[in-house]
Amino acid sequence: MAQSNPVDNEDDLDSLINCGICLSEMEQPKALICLHTFCVKCLKKVKRPPGQITCPLCQEDTLLPKGGIDGLRNNFFINQLKERRAIRGTGKFKMQCTCCGATDRTTVARCVDCNGFLCQQCVDSHKTLGPLKGHAVYTIEELRSGRVDISKVWKEQCCQHHKDQILRFFCKTCGIPICHVCTVVEHSRPEHDYLTLESATEGQMQEIKGLLTSCRDVAKRVDTAIKQDDKVKTELNSAMDKASKDLLASKEKAKEDFLKLLEDNYRADSEKLQKIAGDRNTTIGSSKANLSNLQAKLNNAMDMANQVLTSGSKHDVASNYTTLTSTLKQLKQAQVVSTSNDVSFVQFSPGRLGQVLKPLGKIRDTKPTLRQVRLQREIGKDGEGKLRWGLGVAIASNGDIAVADNGTAQVKVYRSDGQYKLSFDTKQGLQQGTTLRPWNVAVSHNQFYVTDTDMVKIYSLEGQYLKQFPVKSPDGTSSDTDGSILCGLAIDNDGHLLVGNYTKKYINKCKQDGTHISAIKVDINPNFIAVTPMGRIVVSPSTSNAGVYVLDQTGKHIHTINTPKDAKSWYPRGVCCSDDGVIYIASYNRGDQGGIYSFTEDGGIPWMCYN
Repeated sequence: MAQSNPVDNEDDLDSLINCGICLSEMEQPKALICLHTFCVKCLKKVKRPPGQITCPLCQEDTLLPKGGIDGLRNNFFINQLKERRAIRGTGKFKMQCTCCGATDRTTVARCVDCNGFLCQQCVDSHKTLGPLKGHAVYTIEELRSGRVDISKVWKEQCCQHHKDQILRFFCKTCGIPICHVCTVVEHSRPEHDYLTLESATEGQMQEIKGLLTSCRDVAKRVDTAIKQDDKVKTELNSAMDKASKDLLASKEKAKEDFLKLLEDNYRADSEKLQKIAGDRNTTIGSSKANLSNLQAKLNNAMDMANQVLTSGSKHDVASNYTTLTSTLKQLKQAQVVSTSNDVSFVQFSPGRLGQVLKPLGKIRDTKPTLRQVRLQREIGKDGEGKLRWGLGVAIASNGDIAVADNGTAQVKVYRSDGQYKLSFDTKQGLQQGTTLRPWNVAVSHNQFYVTDTDMVKIYSLEGQYLKQFPVKSPDGTSSDTDGSILCGLAIDNDGHLLVGNYTKKYINKCKQDGTHISAIKVDINPNFIAVTPMGRIVVSPSTSNAGVYVLDQTGKHIHTINTPKDAKSWYPRGVCCSDDGVIYIASYNRGDQGGIYSFTEDGGIPWMCYN
C-alpha cells in the first residue's frame, strides 16, 4: 500500500491544488466527473443550465446531485495535499483551528487525535484539560524537521453518516468506502456486496496502474499526432506562400494583354486560395483542439491517478477508485487521429496565354492522379450482391461503392475492390398504396442519402435507417402528398442536396437535414443530376435521343449536350463530373450496346470512353 508521503514535484502539486478558475489554492474543493476540481465558490459563478455544469477546462458535462454545487463530491485528497504543502513550507501559516475554529491565528501544531491543526491557545488547552492530555500533538517545527513519520499524522477518514466509525470496508455494489455500521444498515448483504478496504484497494491499485499504462501510450500518440498537425500546418503555409507567389508572377506576366480578365481571374483564384487555407486551417485547428483536449484530459487523469497511487492513503484510493477507473477506461479507448499530409497539398499550375476562361492557370487542392480510360472491374454481376436494376451510384469516403438497385428495392454496398459488403432495403416510412422505388444515392458526412418514391431517406454507412423527409415543389406542395416521384440526387459544392422531381420537373435545393432552400423548374425529367467543379448543374432526362442540360447555380439554362454524331445509340442515363471539369454521360439502349461519353464543361467535342 502506498504511504502518504509528501509530493516531491511542486509544479505537479500546484496543478492539483490550485483552482483552474481563480488560479489560487482551492477552498472547499469540489470534484467533477472529469476529475477536474475547483473551489465551490468558483463553480457557483459558472453559468450553467439547470441540473448540470460544464467543466471550464475540458467542457465535459457533470450532472449535479440534489444539493447542486454543494452536493458535489468533496475532494479530501486535495485538502490533505494543501495541508502537507503548508507543513513543508517555511515560516508561519494560518489554517482553521480544529478545536476553537479560529481562522486568524497562526497554526503551530497538529493533533493526531483531533485530526486537525491547532492554534497556540488550543495547544495549551491540550496540555491542561484532562480529556485532551492524552492526545498526540506535534508542533509544526517537529513535523518540518523530519523526525516524525508524517504518514501517521493524518487519521483514517471517518464515515460521513456514522461520525465515530472509521471507513474500513468498500461496497462493490455502490463503489464507495463504508464503515462497520454501514455493513449492517445501509449496505447490508445480500443486496450489497462488500469487502475490506485493504483487500479492495490492492485490486483497485493494480487496475488503476494498468489503465495508467495504457493511457500513457495514448498520451504519447496524442503528442505525436499534435506534432504531425504542426508539421502539416507548416507545410501548408509554405505551399500556400509558393502558390500565391506563383499566381502573382503569372498575373504580372500576362497583365498587358488580359488586364481586366486577369484582375477578375486573380481575384477569384486568390479568394479560392484563401478559402482553401481557411478551410484547411480550420480542419487542422479542429484536429489539434480535439487532440489538445484529449491530452489535457489524459494529463489530468494520469496526474490524479499518480498522486493517489503514490501519495494517497487506502481511503484515498478507494474514494477515487470509481471515478478514476471510469475515466481511465474511457481515455484508454480514445481514438487518436492526426491530420493527413494531403491537407497540406496545394499547388498553382501556370496556364497558357491563349486560354480565355482561365488565362492564369488552375489551382489544384488535391494531388493529381493518372486516369486511364479502361474497364477495371464489374460489380453486382452475380452472386449474393447481384444487381437487378442498378441506377444511382455513390462512393463513400472509405471507398465503399453504394448502388441504388431499383429492381430489388435495396441499396447494395460494395468494397472498393468490388466485393459485396451489405444491403439495406428502403421500406422505412413507406406510405400505404405506394411502392418502393430507390432511384439514386449520394453520400456526405458519412451518411447515405437515397431518393425513394416520394421521400429522401438517410442511412448510416452501415445501412442503419436514420430519418427521412419530403421536399417542397415551387407551388408550395410537398412530395409526400402531391403524388411526386423523386429521382435525381446530387450534392452541390456548398454541401446542399439537389433532388430531382420526376413528376413535376423541378430540382429542389435543400440542406442535408431537409430544410428547403429553393426550387428550380426544368423542361426535362431530372432523372440523374451531377455538379461540376464550377458549380454547374448537369441534368440527364434518361430519354432516347434527348439532350443533357447544363444549368448554372440559379437554374438558368447554359447549353445542351446533344447526341454525338458517331453514337450508335444515345440514351443518356447516369452522369458524373471529374475534378477537372470533364462530364461523363452513360448512354444506354435496350438491344444495343451503350457506352460512356465524356464532354468538356462547355459541351465540347465528345470522345468515347468505354463501350
